[in-house]
Amino acid sequence: MKKAAVCFAIFSLLLAGVSLGMAEDTGGKKIYATCVGCHGVNGETMALGVSKPLKGQTADQVLEKLNGYAAGTFGGNKKGVMMSIAKRLKEEDRVKVAEYISTFE
Repeated sequence: MKKAAVCFAIFSLLLAGVSLGMAEDTGGKKIYATCVGCHGVNGETMALGVSKPLKGQTADQVLEKLNGYAAGTFGGNKKGVMMSIAKRLKEEDRVKVAEYISTFE
């Protein structure tokens, strides 16, 4: 539980910085930089020890999940962290980061 709270706090701070500094034409790589702490550089990590690694997922799969988090309709008992992040991303930024994640090999 402590790990989830710490990760949530870190993500909240990172997200606030990204939200304030994000240019209109931000690429998915720059957006993903805030995800590395929990998901790993190449999406290889199980965030909070429970999520499926992002590596190997298609852009459509990632986007569907991000949109579900933003709507509050996707995720398990630790979805609060991702809901907060996804809700703050514009739809176009969710698309860009999903496309970037789909390139992980």
